[in-house]
Amino acid sequence: MKPPVTLPILTALFAACSPSGDLPPLSVQRDSAGIIIVESFAPAWGDSAGWRVGAEPLLDLAESGTGDAHYFNLVREVRRLPDGGIVVANRGSAEIRKFSADGEFVGSAGGSGEGPGEFTNLQQIELAGDSLLGLDWDGRMAIFGRDLGLVHTMWPDPEVSEVRYLSDGIMVAEILVPEHGTLGLARWPSVLVLFDLEGVAVDTIGWTPGFEEYATDILSMAPLFRKSSVLDSHGDRIFVGSSDHMQIEELNPSGDTVRILRIPDYPLALTAEQVRAERDARLDIPLPPGVSSLPPYYVEAVEDLPSPETRPAYAGMLVDATGAIWLQPFRGFSERGGSEPWLVLGPEGDWLGGVDIPEDFWVTDIGVDEILGIWTDELDVQHPQVRHLARR
Repeated sequence: MKPPVTLPILTALFAACSPSGDLPPLSVQRDSAGIIIVESFAPAWGDSAGWRVGAEPLLDLAESGTGDAHYFNLVREVRRLPDGGIVVANRGSAEIRKFSADGEFVGSAGGSGEGPGEFTNLQQIELAGDSLLGLDWDGRMAIFGRDLGLVHTMWPDPEVSEVRYLSDGIMVAEILVPEHGTLGLARWPSVLVLFDLEGVAVDTIGWTPGFEEYATDILSMAPLFRKSSVLDSHGDRIFVGSSDHMQIEELNPSGDTVRILRIPDYPLALTAEQVRAERDARLDIPLPPGVSSLPPYYVEAVEDLPSPETRPAYAGMLVDATGAIWLQPFRGFSERGGSEPWLVLGPEGDWLGGVDIPEDFWVTDIGVDEILGIWTDELDVQHPQVRHLARR
C-alpha cells in the first residue's frame, strides 16, 4: 500500500446522487494522480434501511441433521462454496466441515494435531479457486481439494494473520510485524505479501498500520477502543483499511492504490463518559470460582490505559459477491447488545446506508441474496446459519 495520498484539487468528475438540484451532492468522485477518490457526505438511502436481513434462518446447520457433525463449538467461519455447498471452520474440533446446500453433512477435513492437514487452532478458511485453504494460528496452511482430500501443506510465515485469494493461483497474506518488548501503547504493523498456492513468496506489495496493543511488565491487553486494520479481496482486487478513519483503499495485485473510498466527516469523537464506561466495563468481568477480586496488577493496568479521543471507524470488513463493501461497527465492552447497523459502500464506492444485522448473529460471508454466519442462542449454543438478504 502506498503512503497516504495528498489530494490536490484536480478536475472533478462528479458522480453525484441528489434528490434535488438545489441540494449538495451525496457523493463526489474525482481523479487524483490516477487514483479515483470517492467521497460520500450522506447515505443514498437516507434514514431508511435499503436492504434487510431475514429475522429467521433459511438454513440452520445445527438443526438440519443430528449427530456430532451438527454440534458446533468455537466456529470461526461459514462460507458458501461455488457448487452450492457450505463449509464451516469449527475451531473446537479443529475441523473444516462440509455440508450440502440443504444442510446434509458431507464430510470433514483437518482434525486436531500437528501432522499434515491438521490444526492446533484453526483460524480461517478461504476459497482458493477449486481448492479450500485452512489457516492455523501459527501461519501453517493446508490446501484441500473439492473432495476434502489433502493436497499439500505449507508454512509461508509464522506471523500470517489472514489470507485472501486473488486469482491465477495467487493469494495475499497479511503478516504481522510484532514489536515485542515495547511497553505502553504500541501499534503492530503488518506487511502484505503475495504467495502462490505452494507457499512461495511472489512479492511484497505494501503494508498496513496493523493493530494496537498495550503492554506492561506483566501482561498485554487490547487498549480501550482498539484501532486495527482490515483486509479482504474481490476478484483480483485487494481492499484494505485502517479503522482510524472511515476510509477504505482498493489496491491492484501490484499494490498500487486505484481507489480511495471515504466518508470525510463521519462522527468518531468519544466523550469522557464513554471512555470511563469502557474502562469500568473492563473491570466488571466474571471471576473464576474461588476468586473474590481482580488481581491488583490487572486493575492498575486497566486504570492506566490511555484515554482515546476517537473510536475506531469499524471493527471488520467484508466485500460481498457484488463488490459492495460492508463495514462492521466497532463496539466496546460497554456497548454490546442489540442489532448491529453495518455500513455499506456500493460497488461504485458511494455510501448507500446501513443494514441491521440481527442480535447475536456474527456475519462471515455475504452473497447476492444471502448472508452466512453464526447465531448464538440463549444457551450459548452456536448455530451456523444462512439468512435471506433482500436488496431493494
